[in-house]
Amino acid sequence: MRLRNTAAVPVSAFALGLTLMLASAVPAGAATPVPAKGHATFCLTTAAAKSLADDGVVLTATAPATLDAGEKCVTTPITEGSITVDPLSGDFPLDGGFTFTRTSNQNTLEFTNLNDTLTGTKITADASIVGGAGANIALVTYELTSQHVQVTPQAVDITGPGNIASGSRDAFTAAFDAPPVGLGEALFDISVHLDLPTQ
Repeated sequence: MRLRNTAAVPVSAFALGLTLMLASAVPAGAATPVPAKGHATFCLTTAAAKSLADDGVVLTATAPATLDAGEKCVTTPITEGSITVDPLSGDFPLDGGFTFTRTSNQNTLEFTNLNDTLTGTKITADASIVGGAGANIALVTYELTSQHVQVTPQAVDITGPGNIASGSRDAFTAAFDAPPVGLGEALFDISVHLDLPTQ
């Protein structure tokens, strides 16, 4: 579900609110990093999907990531890395990747080696254009406000727009002459689910 565009809560206010939530929701010892296990789903926004479809560009998944039946969402497993809940931080790779292909000329833009950096509120990736060498870029940026994070004793869920970063905008331009959305606009609706270890 896509979130409404709302003003970001200041980091200090969010930290206070999250701390209050954690007091009752998170087991003791949550300040210690724990393994990151779960999944992340990237769904093209309506605007991005239309722009890509109009240009004849299709989305495919790179295993072990999977593509949904509507060919709009890619789900990547999360099996490594770590997360600290209080304060919320972490760094973990997203397994697999995805490729955009223009059907008329088979130009490709592949994103692999995805990594989610909670402290930097961005997802990075290696971008390979038409089979060339991959260059590490910021794929999307996102917000960590109280609107976007839900914490329970069992899991952390982060949802919201993934906004196209300058690196991915430039990669789309190089591969397909133009990006599907403007800089800072939502390329994906993203949901990240991380299971917390039981005590």
